[in-house]
Amino acid sequence: MSNTTKKFIESHWLTFALKGAVSVVAGLCLMFAPKGDTSLMTQIVGWTMFGLAFVELANVAYRKSRSHNWGFPFFLGLIELFIAIALLYTIDPNQQGDDLLWLRIIYLSAYVLFASVVTIAMGFMSFSNMTDRFMWIVNGMLGCVVAFMMFGGTNLGAVAHIELFGTYLMINGITDLFYGVHSKDEALEAKTARAAARKKGKK
Repeated sequence: MSNTTKKFIESHWLTFALKGAVSVVAGLCLMFAPKGDTSLMTQIVGWTMFGLAFVELANVAYRKSRSHNWGFPFFLGLIELFIAIALLYTIDPNQQGDDLLWLRIIYLSAYVLFASVVTIAMGFMSFSNMTDRFMWIVNGMLGCVVAFMMFGGTNLGAVAHIELFGTYLMINGITDLFYGVHSKDEALEAKTARAAARKKGKK
């Protein structure tokens, strides 16, 4: 039986698994990318945001086809797409990394803070299972800490700023992967329960 009380989790479990995989891979890439190549790191972040936006917008189509609420995933996907376009197509890669620092703070820090606050809210609103609730709330709280470090980290330099975003991607990605697997298990349990109920009803 599902432990959700609200249906943010009406998203298909692959949504969480794919977003988690994209985030973890990107976080690892940022961790091991050449530290002096801020252009490469910016490209990694930009394409990561594009990948997250694609998954989220595909999730909108899934939820809409099942008459589920799709407004929030659509809004989140648009934000991720906007950031991806801003990083990939409106920032001159020939500029010095420190010249781009404030742009990254505006785009990435605001995104991390917004997504983390929403994650905390969803943790309180969507789960009766205390393990799931704790996982989502802690994930959101850690994201808020990272966001405030990014906002206040102008003296750290461009590379450290992007690495903080990579840390957020790792935290969020691991949570999404874990919950994707959990959602799949819940879906299988619900399917088994429905099949058993139908079988019992035929007797």
